[in-house]
Amino acid sequence: MRHPAYILLATLIVSLFIACTASNTGSGVLDPGPIEEAQVVQVIDGDTLDLLIAGTKYRVRLFGVDTPERGERCYEEATERTRQLSGDLVRIEPGPRSEDRYGRLLFYLYTRSGESIDATLIQEGLATAWTRVELYRERNLVVLLAA
Repeated sequence: MRHPAYILLATLIVSLFIACTASNTGSGVLDPGPIEEAQVVQVIDGDTLDLLIAGTKYRVRLFGVDTPERGERCYEEATERTRQLSGDLVRIEPGPRSEDRYGRLLFYLYTRSGESIDATLIQEGLATAWTRVELYRERNLVVLLAA
C-alpha cells in the first residue's frame, strides 16, 4: 500500500501540470473570455453574496475557500474585503459542483478586471483554501504556491 503523502504529492504534481498547461495569465488574473457577469445585490459575509444573474437573484458561495464566520476573528475584515473586491459587478465562472448542501450556487468570482477574489482573500490571510484537492481549482493552487 502506498503512503498517503506520496498520493497527495502525486496529485499535487498532476494538478500543477494541468494548471500550467491551462489558459491562464499566471498572475491570478483570469484571461478575459466567455465568463458571465453578475450584479452584486448584497455581500452576506466573506464567502457568500447575493447576485443578480440574468435577471434572477441567487445566493452564491465562493467556490474553494472558507472565510471566518460571524463572531470569529477577522469576520468583519473578510466581509469588507469581499465587498471591496466585488464592487457592484463580478465575473462568475462555474466550479466543478453547481451548488452546496445549503442550496447556494457555487462559483469562482472575479473582479471586473479579472482578479480572482478567492485567491486574493487567501493571499491576504482572510480566507483558507478548501483542502480536498479534488474540489479545489488547480489554477488558484498554482497562484498560491507561487506567492
